Amino acid sequence: MSIIKANRCEVEIQEQTVKDAGCKYMVCLRYEPEDATSNELLQIVLSDNKPIIKQTIDLGDKIVEKNVATTKKPKEITTPEQLLGLEANHE
Repeated sequence: MSIIKANRCEVEIQEQTVKDAGCKYMVCLRYEPEDATSNELLQIVLSDNKPIIKQTIDLGDKIVEKNVATTKKPKEITTPEQLLGLEANHE
C-alpha cells in the first residue's frame, strides 16, 4: 500500500442502473497531486453491496467516528442566542 499526499481527494460512489452492469456499485478514488493540477484516478472498486461511508477523527490518544447517531437527547434550546451559539447574557 502506498501513501500519497494530495491537494485534493475525491471519493465517488456510483450506483449502476444499467441492466447488464458488472456490479451494483462502483467506487472511484481520485486525487490531485501536490505538484500538479491533474486529476489522477487511483483505484476503482466494484461491489454488489452498498458501500459503507465512515468518517473518523484522530484525537491523538484515540480515533473516534464522526457524526455517529446517538440516543442521547440534545440540550434544549430556549433562546435565539443558544440557537446561534452565542452567549445568552450579552448586555
